[in-house]
Amino acid sequence: MSIFASMCKDRFGFRPTAFLGAFLGVVGLFSSAFIQQLELLYLSFGLILGVGLGFTYFTSLVILGHYFKKHMGIVNGIVSMGSSIYTVSLSLVLPTALESLGIKFTFIILCGLYSMLLLCTLTWKPLLYRKYDNTEMVVSNETYLDKKCSCSTKYYLNWKVFGNRTYFVWFLGFIVAFFGYIVPFVHLVKHTQDTFPGSNAFILITCLYVTSGFGKIVFGKIADLKCVNRIYMQQCAFVLMGVLEACIPFSEKFEGLIVICLIFGVCDGIVVCLIGPIAFDIMGPIDASQAIGFLLGGFSIPFAVGPPIAGFLYDHLHTYEIAFVVAGVTPIVGAIIMCLIPRVQPNIPRPARTETHTFSSIATLNVDHAGQSTLDTQENEIEIVCACHIKLPNSTDKEYTTHF
Repeated sequence: MSIFASMCKDRFGFRPTAFLGAFLGVVGLFSSAFIQQLELLYLSFGLILGVGLGFTYFTSLVILGHYFKKHMGIVNGIVSMGSSIYTVSLSLVLPTALESLGIKFTFIILCGLYSMLLLCTLTWKPLLYRKYDNTEMVVSNETYLDKKCSCSTKYYLNWKVFGNRTYFVWFLGFIVAFFGYIVPFVHLVKHTQDTFPGSNAFILITCLYVTSGFGKIVFGKIADLKCVNRIYMQQCAFVLMGVLEACIPFSEKFEGLIVICLIFGVCDGIVVCLIGPIAFDIMGPIDASQAIGFLLGGFSIPFAVGPPIAGFLYDHLHTYEIAFVVAGVTPIVGAIIMCLIPRVQPNIPRPARTETHTFSSIATLNVDHAGQSTLDTQENEIEIVCACHIKLPNSTDKEYTTHF
C-alpha cells in the first residue's frame, strides 16, 4: 500500500494521508477485539490494519526529509528505533495481558496505543526546502508540494523514478536481498526449538531487536559523516547478514545463535535506518517520496514469498539447513547488484536543476496569486521573475535571477 500512499500524499498532502492510515489502524484493531471468527480477522487485523500501517509508515519516513538535511541518518535511526523498543517491551507485556485480560482487551489496549497516531499525524507539516527573497511568489506548503505541482496523473504515479539508473539498481538490489532478509524473523524460533529443545528460543528475537535499536542510533550517526558513503555501508550490512544467516543451521551451541542474532540485529539496524537517507541522496527531496513508496511496495513481494519458500523446504527436507543457506545467499547477491550503482555523494543537496524546475512550476501555476510588485503586465506581456537560492557542491551559495 505504500505505492498508493505516495499517490495520496502527492494528491492530498501529508496530514490527510497519515491521518487516514492512523484511522484505519484504529478501526482494524478495535474491530478485531469483537470478532469471534478467525476468517474475519483476515479482514480487520490483516487488511484494514495492514492498509493503515502502509499509509502511516510511508509518511513517517518521508516527512523526516522535510525537517532534516544534515542529520538524516541519526534522525531515521531515532525514529525507527521505536520499533525495536516496542517489539522488546510488548513481547514482555502482551503475554501477561493475554493471560490475565484475554485477547479482547489486549486488542483494545493496542488500539489505545495506536490511537495516539491520530493526534501525532496532525503535527506533520511539510516544509519548504529553499528560501526565496521574493516571498510573494511562494504559496502555501501544501500547494507547493502536494496539490498544485501537476494536473496530470503521471505526477501522482511517477514511474520516471526508475529512469534514474542509481535508484533502479538500488531498488533491484534491495528486492533481491529481502527474499532472504525476513526468513530468520519467521523461522529462527522453530529452528531453535528443533535443534535445542528446552531452550528459550524467543530470547533470540529479543536480542536481535535490542541490537537493532543500537545499530540504528550508532550507525545512523556514523552515516551522517561526510566521509561515509551510505550505500557502501548498507552493502556491507547485507553481506554480513547473508553470511550470518548461512551460519545459523551450523551453530552447535545455543550461545552461538545468540551471538549471531546480536550481530544480525546491528546489521538490520543499519539497513533500516538508511532507507530514507539514501532515497533522499539519490532522488532529492521532490522525488524521494515516490521513490520510497515504490521501494516499500516492492518489499511486499519478497516478504510474501521468502518465508513460505523456506517453510516449503523445511516440510520436505525436515531441516532448515538448505533454507537458511539459500536465504543467506540473497542478501549477498543483492549487495553485489548494488555494486553497479554509480557513486552517490552523501549529505549533499540535490542539483540546482531540481530547485529551479520545482519553483518554476509553482510560479507558472500560481501566477494569478502573485502580487503586483512581482508581475508587471503591459500590453498583454507578463514578466515573471524567478529567484533561486542555489547551493552547489564544494562552492559558496549563489543567487540566480531569471526573467521570462
